[in-house]
Amino acid sequence: MLDSMDALSQQQKLTQSPLFRFILLQFICLALMVADKNSQITQPIRQGLSWLALPIIKVVEWPQHIYQTVETAVARQAKLIDENNELKQNLLELRLQAQRNTALSAENQRLRDMLNTAQDLPIKTSVAFVTDIAQTQKRQHIVINQGQTDGLFLGQPVLSLGGVVGQVDVLSDHFAHVIVITDPAHIIPAEILRTGLRTLAYGHGQDLQLKEVPISADIQAGDVLITSGFGGRFPRGLTIATLSDVNISAQRDFQVANATPEAALSQLTEVFLVWPDEVLP
Repeated sequence: MLDSMDALSQQQKLTQSPLFRFILLQFICLALMVADKNSQITQPIRQGLSWLALPIIKVVEWPQHIYQTVETAVARQAKLIDENNELKQNLLELRLQAQRNTALSAENQRLRDMLNTAQDLPIKTSVAFVTDIAQTQKRQHIVINQGQTDGLFLGQPVLSLGGVVGQVDVLSDHFAHVIVITDPAHIIPAEILRTGLRTLAYGHGQDLQLKEVPISADIQAGDVLITSGFGGRFPRGLTIATLSDVNISAQRDFQVANATPEAALSQLTEVFLVWPDEVLP
């Protein structure tokens, strides 16, 4: 009796052991694999499980698809921005060339030989983005996202596709303040394109002003104002503004003219920095 109970107890221990259960499961798996291969009895079960797992797979793959889509869109956007900047820079160079050609044509019509005095176009330009605009009656400044570490220098000409914007006035390592041509503290040597009259254009808040034009000088509304090249700061022949009105001063000893800038100074998003052949101190 005791022997039989000991044998039963050992048999129970054997059946409850992990090794026995593992071997039994392996045997069941092999039997199911053989049966499935011969009769495909588990095919409906697999299909059902695959249908149940499909939404889970889609949910798991969804963030990856979104990431790939966003990454592709960002890469395309960056490429478009680079291409756009390159096209704008090429357009600027072409417009500068056209402005210089217009100035030289006007000089030729007045029988002036400018071949010995015309400056070469700047050979280097780059794009900078406007990060802030400060325009009041007493202050006309913009801030750009490049500075001394990018090679900028004080007094560096700043242009837009429309015309002259101003020059670098305050320089930091990674940003710069640009004083705009309409700032009351800014003066730019200018020239009337039609007649070749040279004068100074003073910043006047929202526009420019010619304060001391001789009474005998031939100027009229609609005349185009360009840089004269005097002072060596701005290359000659760049468009500045267009005269909007011409009046006689209160003392009746000079003509006073107002001019509207060609550059859209209040809507600037990017500007172009110009490096002359020789950087003046």
